[in-house]
Amino acid sequence: MRLRKQTQQWTGAALAGALLLPAAALANETHVYGISDFGGAGQCNASSHSVHTKTAAEFAGYFNSLVNSGLWTDVRTLNNSSARTDLWTDASKGTAANAKDTQANAGVDDADVLYVHTHGGHNESFLRSWLVMGSNADSCEAITDIHMNLGNGKLNIAVVKACQSGDYQVWKQGGYRQALVTSTSGFSMWNAFHGDSSCGNFVKRYVKRYVASSRSDGVGENWIDEAYDWDIGKNNDDCPVSIVFGETKAQRVAMFEAGGWTDRKNTGRKVASSYFYVGGCDPDNGQKLPE
Repeated sequence: MRLRKQTQQWTGAALAGALLLPAAALANETHVYGISDFGGAGQCNASSHSVHTKTAAEFAGYFNSLVNSGLWTDVRTLNNSSARTDLWTDASKGTAANAKDTQANAGVDDADVLYVHTHGGHNESFLRSWLVMGSNADSCEAITDIHMNLGNGKLNIAVVKACQSGDYQVWKQGGYRQALVTSTSGFSMWNAFHGDSSCGNFVKRYVKRYVASSRSDGVGENWIDEAYDWDIGKNNDDCPVSIVFGETKAQRVAMFEAGGWTDRKNTGRKVASSYFYVGGCDPDNGQKLPE
């Protein structure tokens, strides 16, 4: 496995702003969103997969064990119809009635760490990815550039098990940086997939290993180690990626390699990003990643 990193700087003038607080000064809350039911009344159109909620349960289960040990504060599970686009919508991108990303115990920006398992897609022309939600009451897709602006609440780490949720070309052209953060954002890591990713009970097993091994370090690196899968032929690899936002290369690498749930590194102003991946990974619905 050939791990690679690329770095992108912001070309515009960076705004001055506050840095992240040390992890010890932050509340420790986790939200998980497992969306497995599709195609029924009030639901969005996609294929149902029961494993989506099973992996969410594994992720939540580990954090509940930390709560029981006095090492974490709170865990919330919002599966299927409870997972709505409004909970991903920032006040800068929606009306007061539907911008609920900081809603207590539900919104994505009310958590410090989130996990979501659903279907996804991307559009390079519009420099966006989207996640399919569990209810059509708001919108069936939470879209990076239309709805999201992360880290002006509490969110620091997002783990996204969804196809095409971290597309290389969208990242390379600035799509995620422009959509997900501002220079003063507290959000630092978007763990996702370039291209399509396979699904099955094996995902439940690697999510269990990943979440348990990333308490104090490796929160980005472990994601790639666990979720990467090479298959014979072309266009069929699973290509996990870790996008880290921060001020300097050293800060971003430190978060990728040594950051953890209870040791979230200060990456400074979000004026650049690094894209970590396995060189040569070749998925369906995504280009072969550079060697």
